[in-house]
Amino acid sequence: MSRATTRRNVHFLDGENNEILGFWQNGSVSWGQIAEWMHIAITLPSVQYAVFRCLESGNPENPATNHGPSVNLSGNNNAVDRGYYVVLSANGEPLDIPITEERAIPRSVSYNLSNPDPRLASFRQRVRERDNCCVVTGVRVPPGDYDSFEAAHIFPVAHLDLWRSGQWSQRIEDDFHDVGDSKIHSVQNGILLAQHAHTYFDKYKIAINPDDNYKVTCFVDDCWGFDGRYMVRSGYPQHYQPLRSLLKYHFRMAVLCNMKARGPEYDWDEDIPPGMDPVAEISNSEEGKLRFELVMAERLNPLTE
Repeated sequence: MSRATTRRNVHFLDGENNEILGFWQNGSVSWGQIAEWMHIAITLPSVQYAVFRCLESGNPENPATNHGPSVNLSGNNNAVDRGYYVVLSANGEPLDIPITEERAIPRSVSYNLSNPDPRLASFRQRVRERDNCCVVTGVRVPPGDYDSFEAAHIFPVAHLDLWRSGQWSQRIEDDFHDVGDSKIHSVQNGILLAQHAHTYFDKYKIAINPDDNYKVTCFVDDCWGFDGRYMVRSGYPQHYQPLRSLLKYHFRMAVLCNMKARGPEYDWDEDIPPGMDPVAEISNSEEGKLRFELVMAERLNPLTE
């Protein structure tokens, strides 16, 4: 028997009583959404497995035998109850449940630079003008006061190489004259967020699903009231709106990061005091080399445009 160490209130076990998936239910996640998330996380076709509610009180000891009837997933809008569930074959027999080896691309919280590249400055200004509020919380920007609001890249600048290999620029319809060859600084790759929402977005703690009417899901215990909101969309033309496929990609990464058994893979402490060098601070932390590479890429990639 194994259990994830990350904090959760919904647990999915296999027939051998090992936790294979899980998440934190704040109240908005339905079984229909779980069907989508399992399609991302489990490599078996969905017709080969089913979910059953564990009947034992508390942490189960024999989930493969002590369970209720299977839960109907597809199209089920009922909220998932907190507790333990077991994933078995469609007829209730123990089944090896292979979990995808795909991992969320690592990203760290992006900090506003004091002297940004002209394209970054243009990106920030265009996102501000289009959204004029935090698109997650709906809090509007006081006239001219953006101190608590930040223009966030949906696809991180630190992964410009993946942006190029994924040919994302071909999906950008933005016709602005100065978005660069890669188009990673297009307004379609940006949303305006309050500072705390930006941190959660960069750490995959919240994500926006364009296939669910742009609903916001919070994957951790939600102290800010993000979960179940809907993204605020401006009246700008479609070719200046956040690109659906980019939001969908970020949502997929959030599911991979939070749903798999071991929980978030890149949950680093971002509390770096003002005046300290972020590179020096993170290079001495856990997984410092990876974080160092991310920060350096974020700083240097705009120069390669």
